[in-house]
Amino acid sequence: MLKEHARLSRQFAISVDAITVILAFVLSFYIRRLVLVSIPFGLPTSLSDYALLIIVIPMIWWALLNMQNAYTWQRFTSLWTEYQKVFKTTAWGTLIFVLMAFIFRIQNLPRSLIALFAVVCLIFLILEKTLLYFTIGQIRRRGHNLKRTLVVGTGKLARDFATTTANYPEWGLSVIGFLGKLAPGIEKKVRKPEGQEMGDPTRRLSGFPTVPPPAHSQGHVLGTYSDLIRVMHEQRVEEVVFALPARDLNVAREMLALCEQEGVQVRLVSDFFHTMIAKLHVHEIHGMPILTFSTAPVKEWQRFMKRGMDIVISTCALVALCPLFLVIAALIKLTSSGSVFYEWKVVGLNKRLFRGYKFRSMVKDADKLKEKLLEHNEMNGPVFKMEDDPRVTGVGRFLRKFSLDELPQLWSVLKGDMSLVGPRPCLQTELPHFENWQRRKFSVKPGITCLWQVNGRNNIKDFSEWAKMDLEYIDNWSLWLDFKVLFKTVPAVLLRRGAC
Repeated sequence: MLKEHARLSRQFAISVDAITVILAFVLSFYIRRLVLVSIPFGLPTSLSDYALLIIVIPMIWWALLNMQNAYTWQRFTSLWTEYQKVFKTTAWGTLIFVLMAFIFRIQNLPRSLIALFAVVCLIFLILEKTLLYFTIGQIRRRGHNLKRTLVVGTGKLARDFATTTANYPEWGLSVIGFLGKLAPGIEKKVRKPEGQEMGDPTRRLSGFPTVPPPAHSQGHVLGTYSDLIRVMHEQRVEEVVFALPARDLNVAREMLALCEQEGVQVRLVSDFFHTMIAKLHVHEIHGMPILTFSTAPVKEWQRFMKRGMDIVISTCALVALCPLFLVIAALIKLTSSGSVFYEWKVVGLNKRLFRGYKFRSMVKDADKLKEKLLEHNEMNGPVFKMEDDPRVTGVGRFLRKFSLDELPQLWSVLKGDMSLVGPRPCLQTELPHFENWQRRKFSVKPGITCLWQVNGRNNIKDFSEWAKMDLEYIDNWSLWLDFKVLFKTVPAVLLRRGAC
């Protein structure tokens, strides 16, 4: 019955999405026809010309949504997550749409219609997901479509889970009761009796005490761990939540096997994960579940968008700034001896070394003179910083004033060693002096600019504060944050808040 309900719900969601996409295409067609009446900008077409596309396009959108598990009815999915799936589906779907039109040479398919469809489809799907989200939420708030949930555990984790569930009735979870901890002295390794297979529902869990069920059930302790099978049968449990501290996870092994044999969905809530800064991601590789903890963005589409932005902007900037590069190179050569570029060994992503480039702003062999100036270092930590550094040339002082010396790093961005926005690049010689917590900055690519640049790095005298800003960027990273940092970098540099 439950599987049938899930199947019908999935088919309903797929049908609604298909109808929404078709309506969006038809409406886009008529909007374009209406606009053509007053603003002639293309050839008129007939809706019958797109009969095949009206069938194919919903299939493409279904495949893209299905790849993102949009039809698994995750009860904890937020509306923002639904919006992200819609945005990614529309972006990739439109790209596939354009490629199909080019490859198969589809006639009478105006680009204006494709662009209009992308916008209308995005709006329609957002409205549809919003309507469904709040409709289902209201249904669950009224006590319908609830999932009968048994919580294994009676400690703080279990109580917090039950409280949170009560505060979010739109999740549709109805906690019917709890199973208590083992009796004192029973927390020993569970041994499997001879002749009994793991997960056999006809036996009791070995080593667990048996207690009679209490007279009350709703939201109360229904027994101990050994009563799991009885409670699942008597209370028609649809889902079991293990809310156990890390030290008790081992005793849940047999209970997990029993739930699997009964076909009951299981969730795990543990304080083992609450101590982690990193985000948890679950993967399955050749049937083996893998838990990945990562402090860096790991979603492929995010990496793709960020890398795409790096390539486009760095390429355009390198081409546009070629005349400026020639002028700077000439000034450096005419005013001091040495090469135009300063090559430095930079620690990149995952502590991999690469060779970076800047316009040389110091005298030749400046690195050898650094040892004599260490006592004048104004920065606490592994980084050397001196306001009136005697090694800086006259032209170099001007270049640093407006961060022009860092422009060659655009080449490192184009190659993929760096990003436009990211933590401050680190010299190979500085790495051994980093504290453990500061090394987390190497979980992402270094960048030309970041929060330390737009917040006025010339006023920061403690490297720990600098590193904290880098970690703040990592922990709060988003494409929108990158855009904000890039927009703030220009005025920061012009007003000398980003000068060294």
